[in-house]
This record gives sequence, C-alpha cells and structure tokens, in this order.
Amino acid sequence: MSDLVEVFSDLTLRGPAEKKGALRDALIAAAAGAWRFDSARSEEIRRNSVSRDEVLAFRHDEAGSLPAAGLTLWERPDGYTVPNIVPVEVGELTRAQYNALLQDFAEKVVRVPAAAHGFDLELTSGRQGMDDWTSAEVVTALRRFSGAANKSTGASHPMDQQRWFAFLLAAHRAEAKPDPDRLARWLHEVEGWDEESAHELAGDYERALALLTYADSH
Repeated sequence: MSDLVEVFSDLTLRGPAEKKGALRDALIAAAAGAWRFDSARSEEIRRNSVSRDEVLAFRHDEAGSLPAAGLTLWERPDGYTVPNIVPVEVGELTRAQYNALLQDFAEKVVRVPAAAHGFDLELTSGRQGMDDWTSAEVVTALRRFSGAANKSTGASHPMDQQRWFAFLLAAHRAEAKPDPDRLARWLHEVEGWDEESAHELAGDYERALALLTYADSH
C-alpha cells in the first residue's frame, strides 16, 4: 500500500516584485488554445474583493479529458498564487481533474513567462504523505501509535492512549503540523483505519492541539 494520498496541488509564483506587472501582461498574452484570460471575471472579483490585490481570472474551455473551469491567480507580495479552480458545468472537480487542470495551466500558460521574468514556478505534487506535512519526529510518533493500536478501539486502551498523547505532544511542538482533514485521510487510506474512527481521531487531534496551544498562553 502506498504511503501517499491524493491531494489538491498548489501553484505559486515567486520573484522580483518590480517585475510583477510585466509578468501579468505576459501571462495574459500566453493564454491560448483552451485557455483564455477572462477580463470581465477579473474585474468582477476585484470589485467584490476587500483587498486591492491584483486578480487574474482565466477560463479553460472543455478539451479532451479536461472539463470547463475557471482559475484565478491572486497577487501576493512576491508574485501570484492559485487559491482555487472551480468547475463551469460539473458540480465539483475531482482531485485528479483539479490537478490536471493546474498542471496544464502551469505548462501552457505559466512556465515560459515565469522563466522569462525571473519568477520561480512552484507546483506541489498531487500525491503527498505525512512526511510532506510535518517533521520526522511527528511521523515516527504517529506511526508508532497507529502500528500498535487496536484499530477497533481507537486510542482508548491505556498503552494506545500513551502513544497517542506522545504523537499529540510531538505535533504540538512541531512547526509544521498536518491539518485534521489530511490526518483523517492518511489514517484511513494509508494506515487502514475505518473512516469513522479516522475522523474521530482527527477531531480529537484538532481539539487537543487547540487545548495545548491555550495552555501555553495561560
């Protein structure tokens, strides 16, 4: 069984702030084929936004296995990022469809203009594991708990509870922590916990970290 689960990829552009204007124009010019710049949607989002950040909306027409969708680039201090891709016709994009659209946008619209203007293109993998989300210490503690636990009783057995507490403390102390949703999916899809138990543990994890954070400040 793979230690990875399918997640939504992220796309970020980082580079010199003074060249963001040139990059913007180059990205708009690069949109061709199934991709096109949606100036009306860009202006609509900008009007409804509370910030003054630059917003670039693109539209992908249905082509091959890729559905029709809307993609938005939001300005950040050192470049742009894609916060979301939304479907135009279907009710919801699968993770595979979302990642395929993002990959297609990166290759056909972004990569060449980014390189030409000194911007780094960061595209995260669509398959990730616990090692991508947190420290080795946290991963070791979680695997120690999950590997020894009775998966029918969760963390209720005293020995299982101690190992679970050790994981919670390690996660609390770590700079990078897995979010509850990804923890639940990893426990279910990788470690073999049933879905209900995995979500119960993730809920306990979220509450415990909130309590530990509160305790640190009081």
